Amino acid sequence: MTVAAAMNLAAASAVSAQTLSVTGAPTLMRISSTAAAGLNPTSIIGRAGGSYTITTPTANRTYAITAQLNTNTPTGSTISVTMQVPAGATSLGPVALDVTARNVVTGIVKNVNFTGNITYDFAATAAAGVIPNSSRTVTFTVIRFP
Repeated sequence: MTVAAAMNLAAASAVSAQTLSVTGAPTLMRISSTAAAGLNPTSIIGRAGGSYTITTPTANRTYAITAQLNTNTPTGSTISVTMQVPAGATSLGPVALDVTARNVVTGIVKNVNFTGNITYDFAATAAAGVIPNSSRTVTFTVIRFP
């Protein structure tokens, strides 16, 4: 069985006066398995996927980062993301991604200038079958929280 995913990254900013930039992307994540019948293939865990930098204003607010895919992964496969966080914030990862914006970091306080790592997991069950190489775009967005 071969399952593969490649990703493009995008950053967006939904709240004025803060910035989020993303650099780098994970290499092709391919699960090749000779798993025994009825067993799932081995997942790819903790694939380095570049970094991000967030800067928040001095206004008395907290922020979160959401992530979403441009299109869902095939049935039986999952892409998850984990982000390193600044002091005082909470990482919710690994968070399984789909086309719905999901919180991945919460509680980012005011006046932050932080650069952290992004890691990805890619898992597939035997039910996924053989999936041709495909790519997904992950969009990260800063929002006010809560």
